[in-house]
Amino acid sequence: MAEGRTRAHRPAAERREQLLDAAVAVMREGGVAAATTRAVADRAGLPQGAFHYCFRSKDELFTALLDRELDACLAHVWDTVAGGGDLESVISGALGALLGRVRSDPEYHLLTAELVGVAARTPALAHIARREHTTYVDRAEQMLHGWQGPGGPMEPAAARALAEALVVASTGLTTAWLSTRDDDAARSTVQLLASALARTADAGHPHHCERA
Repeated sequence: MAEGRTRAHRPAAERREQLLDAAVAVMREGGVAAATTRAVADRAGLPQGAFHYCFRSKDELFTALLDRELDACLAHVWDTVAGGGDLESVISGALGALLGRVRSDPEYHLLTAELVGVAARTPALAHIARREHTTYVDRAEQMLHGWQGPGGPMEPAAARALAEALVVASTGLTTAWLSTRDDDAARSTVQLLASALARTADAGHPHHCERA
């Protein structure tokens, strides 16, 4: 009985994490479609009522899963580029860190890509895919605002445009690697993208013409 009470009174945040971990385990075995509320609760060893106490719907569970991955991924990227440097190095470091995270657990990232794809194809869930992309761009923009180049901080419009391009580039990079598992091609692509994006950003910098 004491054990049952302890399990029943487990903090809600802990039960949420337990359910999120269970959802990932279920999806590793059967894909996104297998992650029903009952299957997730059963895998977590919790009654189905506990699922609905922590999440109002499967939609909310999926959103929480993507948010958790987003936070972990971007924290890893920020740790990597915290030392600063020139813009090409910052972009190269960010793309390299993203690629490294995907390479560390390809199957998990195939699942998150599948989840975003399912959301984008489902009208009721399309907002999840849009929110995921917008949040990535917002966080990338914050990172770029913190970068100080020789001419000073990047202009807001330039930072937003570069952030959008960086997210698109990272999506293509990781998708290509998940398809081919070609590390050499991925490293070459990182350097090419970093160089091209940095040159484009520098050409549009408000102090570029003054330095020339």
